[in-house]
Amino acid sequence: MGAVYTKAQKEATRRYVNSTDQIRVRTDKGNLDFIKEHAKAMGETMGEFVNRAILEAIYRDRGEILIETTRSDEYDISGNLLLSDDNHYEIDYIVSGVRKIKKLDKQKDVPSSFVSDYAWMSLENEYENDLLGGE
Repeated sequence: MGAVYTKAQKEATRRYVNSTDQIRVRTDKGNLDFIKEHAKAMGETMGEFVNRAILEAIYRDRGEILIETTRSDEYDISGNLLLSDDNHYEIDYIVSGVRKIKKLDKQKDVPSSFVSDYAWMSLENEYENDLLGGE
């Protein structure tokens, strides 16, 4: 950013802030540098690491396994393909500020060589269903 804060920069900042939620977290003295160093070692910002850690803990607590993160360039959205404790795939994504987790097919019904394609196709299908207001 230059020495002058332009109207365009101000507008971009406003749009970004309005498109996110904020969580304030406190930690014991001495943890901050430990967390920062780990995030850097993982090639992540602090925010990226904290968000990943929270989601992974939630999935684990729910008995789900994160299989793959996927992205739809067509719709500019991303989501996570999960495996639930009852061996169904699930797609976890956010649309219009609302998180959705949709149960999909049983793991045994999806060939392992097709999982990556299955992830993004499921994401796009569920997003299209949301756009059309149907199931």
